[in-house]
Amino acid sequence: MTADFFNNKLILKSNAENETLKFILDFMKNKPEYAEFSSGGTTDESRRIKRSVRRILKECKVFYDALNLPENLEFISTTTLNHRYGFTTQFLFPASCGYCINTERINYPEDLKIKRAVLVTTPSFLDMMRKYDYMPEVCPEIIISAGAKLKDETFKYARSIAKRVIDMYGSSETGIIGWREHENELIRLMDGVDIIECGDNYTKISTEYSDNDYEILGDRLEQDGRCVRFLSRNGRILKAQEKRIDSVCLEEEIKKLPFIEDCICIESKGKIAVLSALNKDGMNFIIENDKLTLIKKLKSALSKRFEIIPQRWKFIDEIPKTLNGKINREEIQRIFDRNLSFPLVISREIHPQRVIFSLYFMSGSNFFKGHFEGMPILPGVVELFYADYFTKAAFGIECRRGQIRKIKFSNIIQPDETIQLELVKSETSVSFKYFSGSKIYSSGIFPLKSFL
Repeated sequence: MTADFFNNKLILKSNAENETLKFILDFMKNKPEYAEFSSGGTTDESRRIKRSVRRILKECKVFYDALNLPENLEFISTTTLNHRYGFTTQFLFPASCGYCINTERINYPEDLKIKRAVLVTTPSFLDMMRKYDYMPEVCPEIIISAGAKLKDETFKYARSIAKRVIDMYGSSETGIIGWREHENELIRLMDGVDIIECGDNYTKISTEYSDNDYEILGDRLEQDGRCVRFLSRNGRILKAQEKRIDSVCLEEEIKKLPFIEDCICIESKGKIAVLSALNKDGMNFIIENDKLTLIKKLKSALSKRFEIIPQRWKFIDEIPKTLNGKINREEIQRIFDRNLSFPLVISREIHPQRVIFSLYFMSGSNFFKGHFEGMPILPGVVELFYADYFTKAAFGIECRRGQIRKIKFSNIIQPDETIQLELVKSETSVSFKYFSGSKIYSSGIFPLKSFL
């Protein structure tokens, strides 16, 4: 379908009505002078930001001229349009430059089937693809990523499946500041963007794409001509034992330790808590030893540098992220607030309607305590809780746990066993099954809330 878009043609591709399509059609109907989007800014506080559409269109034109993209590309995306990155890169940029916008969101790597596609995505989505060494059925022509700096190994993976990879740097307040196309490159500043001052914990910039005279970033940058080097984020300050701790500095040191791939630190019940994503060596260490031994090793390494170190530790395979690739701090806080041990996620096998988690239930987990002395087994209520929890993680949907159908417990799960949890989604429900080989431990069906 086509529609007039300022002095261009808006080309949309959609199999059915969806949120992206409704957003674009509503925008085209009203043609507002200003757009509003959600932002965490340079802090963790969510807020609304209002910016001139005219200035963002100017930004798109400058970005298009700088990238020199070929014709006849189709833009596909894993992001949403309520943030400036998605609004600019998935909507206004292709619309104003004459490219086709596919409004069907890419939810899984298996959805990558479009030829001559520009994939607008986030580091977290690319990290997942790299981690499981996924090769798309049809590789994207170009990958555009933003939200956080791409890890070197993720950058290399992205370049192995696409002809070009564009790692964008910017913010909701400033718009695009610059980009790089290789892991060892500095960030090239956009035309119209200038660095005014590089402070110890901030950077002051001027940009033609902002409504303000200047913007303050909570990032440390180092300028090198028309390029900048990203040094670090401005720290989030946590308090414990009447001490102030720079969480960003602490996280950077934890990520350097063996066994750790990623982490996030928060304040929980007056203590520093860390949710750590383990690499394969870390998972193997826990299985061969135990969780407490790993925690002791990590604490010992950190105590050489920090006076206050994390006291609460939970381990996972991936740090929870939002659809826009931002750290989901609300979900991380819930993980610690539940005070329930987390099974170790060894692997995830992801398909559009079916996901299989490989879970290791560690012997030191608190859900084994008192159930029963001398022969600990995994309580059925815990099996149901994690079936529901991983349903939300896999499909982003809510189930009605109180109305589970066809529930059946066939065998007991004991400590230090690796069990597969299979989740299969239909239009009205999600079925779950805990199994190992041909042995089934439990199964049932969760009705979806929207169909009750």
